Amino acid sequence: MDSKLIETLAEKLAKREVKNLILAVTVLALSLGDSASAGTTAPETTAPAATAPATTGLATLVRGTRVSINKTDNFSAAPNFSGFIDKATQSSIMVTEMPSPFEATTAGFNEEGLASRSMKLASKEAVTVGDYPGILCSVKQTAYGTDFSKWILAFGDKDRTIVVTASFPDSEAEKLSASLKQLLLTARYDSKAQPPDPMADLPFTISGSKTLLMAGRIQNTLLFSPTGKITAIDPKDHSLFLVGQALNDIDIPDKSDFARTRLKMTANLTDVQILSEKDITVGGMPTREILATGKNKQGDELFVFQDIAYGGGSYFFLQGITDLDQKAEKETEFKAIVQSFKLK
Repeated sequence: MDSKLIETLAEKLAKREVKNLILAVTVLALSLGDSASAGTTAPETTAPAATAPATTGLATLVRGTRVSINKTDNFSAAPNFSGFIDKATQSSIMVTEMPSPFEATTAGFNEEGLASRSMKLASKEAVTVGDYPGILCSVKQTAYGTDFSKWILAFGDKDRTIVVTASFPDSEAEKLSASLKQLLLTARYDSKAQPPDPMADLPFTISGSKTLLMAGRIQNTLLFSPTGKITAIDPKDHSLFLVGQALNDIDIPDKSDFARTRLKMTANLTDVQILSEKDITVGGMPTREILATGKNKQGDELFVFQDIAYGGGSYFFLQGITDLDQKAEKETEFKAIVQSFKLK
């Protein structure tokens, strides 16, 4: 999980910037799980509209979604995100459903928007995916010291956007690029299917509080808000709580330092002042808890409650953000949500 991107989403919710919130959700879908270095941009090229090929063979439902893909046998279900991985070629296919309009969500799928996430746009074309309009982008990115190529397919309507991303090392591009492009275009969204239980395939369970309700899920991260919706903002309560598991297994030697670093990387948060930090246990896992204050870009004072629980070669990120004048009330609720966290 790229918690920094999710924190961007949290910040947009707190400021009621719905237009920018949609962009934040888009960015999250594009680069969730990446830690890329800065890249350069390239001129955007737009091809005539194409139609996705009809599905053939056995379609495989992507867990946690209503999307099916005709994957090949070398891809297996990813353990930490909705999609598939091929360990032999370091390739992955990730599917993200978002409750935001297609046109608004994909407004940032351009040279400038992708460059803001260290992605270099190589090409862009219009496609049709089942009954939905879509776009297909080819991008380049450097992550974890490796040059990657990506096909990013996005499609949807006024209510939803589905983003399907295939990532593969540049060293495998000649072998994989064309086939992965065609594989992505077999994606189909079943609007008549029952929405999946947000926690059904997650390795944990967690409850909301009296004022923070389940708002939705983006990849393996759950969001709780006062309205119980991601894009509907309560004008009197800007609080948000999110919890998720890291998409990638990583080694963290100094866990206390890592927790402080993650706090200070919270998007749009400045003047961070740590109020307290301590070691606790959450869901049977060693956890570093930090309480802090900070300011957003508008100068508003915020209270941040952050727990990072370490387990399974990865970590779980639990964070609540609210206006500082609501600290006394919300800190109690944030703690109650954390205490409800349990591994399955």
